[in-house]
Amino acid sequence: MRKSLTARCIRRWQVEFKPLCDSAKNPYWCKRDLRGYIKSYAIASSESIVCRRAEKMAKINLFGHELGWSPEFADYFYKNREKYLEDARKHFNKNATTEEIDDEMERELEAWND
Repeated sequence: MRKSLTARCIRRWQVEFKPLCDSAKNPYWCKRDLRGYIKSYAIASSESIVCRRAEKMAKINLFGHELGWSPEFADYFYKNREKYLEDARKHFNKNATTEEIDDEMERELEAWND
């Protein structure tokens, strides 16, 4: 059985930051940060992936395309949010690729630099 999207995100973040979280090499990050801060960033990344997919699916179902928000879409998404989040989570737990997870990590890291 494949791991959940959240577990895979945690693993990818840990792999990315393990070389940096060595207190002998870096005075700012240490091993406990992999279990603390880095894990929380990974969970946020997985939720971001799921929310983005849920919004995309809802826009396509309502409008037939994935263009911006409108008051009608906001009402529709608010009423059906849990259904779309559950569907997106199921989809990603089965089908998420390492590339998608890495792309989300890149978005998060770019946001850190802004």
